[in-house]
Amino acid sequence: MRFLIFIIGVFGGILLIIYHKKLADLIGYKIGWAEKFLGGGGTYLAYVLFGVLAILIGLLVGFGNIDLIWFGT
Repeated sequence: MRFLIFIIGVFGGILLIIYHKKLADLIGYKIGWAEKFLGGGGTYLAYVLFGVLAILIGLLVGFGNIDLIWFGT
C-alpha cells in the first residue's frame, strides 16, 4: 500500500504541476481564497502548490517517514 501511495502521489503531483493551467481552464473555477491571498493568478499557483504537496506526501509515505495508521502498516 505504501508503494501505491508513493506512485500516485509523485506521479499525480508531477502531472498537476505540468498541467495546472489546462486543469484550471478545464474546471473553469477560480479558487477564491487563493486569488485573495496569493494575488492575481493565485488559482494557478495554488494548483502548483497542491502538486508540490502531493509529491512531498508521496515521498514521505514511500520512504516510511509517515506511518499509514489508517491502513495498519
